[in-house]
Amino acid sequence: MKKLGIKEIPYEDRPYEKFEKLGPKVLTDAELLAIVIKNGSKELNCIDIARTILSKHENGLYGFEYLKEASLDELMLISGIGKIKAIQLKALVELSYRINSINGFENRIKITCPMDVYTLLKNDIGFKEIEEVKVVMLDSKCYVKGVVTVSVGATNKSTVSLKEILSEPIKRLCNSIILVHNHPSGDTTPSRQDIILTKKILDYAKLFEIDLLDHIVIGKNDYTSIKNTNSNIFMGGNLL
Repeated sequence: MKKLGIKEIPYEDRPYEKFEKLGPKVLTDAELLAIVIKNGSKELNCIDIARTILSKHENGLYGFEYLKEASLDELMLISGIGKIKAIQLKALVELSYRINSINGFENRIKITCPMDVYTLLKNDIGFKEIEEVKVVMLDSKCYVKGVVTVSVGATNKSTVSLKEILSEPIKRLCNSIILVHNHPSGDTTPSRQDIILTKKILDYAKLFEIDLLDHIVIGKNDYTSIKNTNSNIFMGGNLL
């Protein structure tokens, strides 16, 4: 059976037009994904390609779970998916994660000690081969309001922007924050630059009435609390 080109689908059933007229909630998963894919191939239109992705079964993964875990090379094996489309799809996955990190934790997870932070983020950055710097944002009762990634691939944390670290906590009126980063080597011993950055953030955050409660270094199977190992740095913040 010949596949319909996108222009052969009734106008009101095309993803873009349907979205514009009725809004996103009436679109199927395949139709929403088709908007991201945008263009089809000679054999398949963008909806067919989306359906192919969502029907994939690999290692017990299905649909969006498969899309989340699939590599660029695996996606490029799908008919109609080239390098650009594969990158766009993986960028969508990462954006979804970051949006969820900002909004998805509120009033669900309470931080009472460094172990809570390690438990929250160990699977995210503990085993990564590149360094990431994240900020855990807390409300007045130490519930997580969100987690934002402020740097990826940093090898010298003196170059991490103080503005980037504090901009989201300021916008979200956070009472306190915890800085977190990973050491891909697995050694969680804080470096001299870790200590310098901690001191800078402590001083700068105070200007906006935000407490830096700790700076935690995460490794593959361990973590180190800079507050616990360098207690002289932290004069305020009663948690942790």
